[in-house]
Amino acid sequence: MTVWILKCRDCGSEKEIDLGFNLYKIGRIYIYCEKCRKNTFHDVIKYLD
Repeated sequence: MTVWILKCRDCGSEKEIDLGFNLYKIGRIYIYCEKCRKNTFHDVIKYLD
């Protein structure tokens, strides 16, 4: 699995998510932000192996 670093477009907070597919092809993902307390778009920043 690959750990992806995502950045919230609304508040700028970063989070790690462990997924088994390439998020660079998607570019952004709509996921829950714990700081905003709602679903927001997150940009893919980088990945960790």
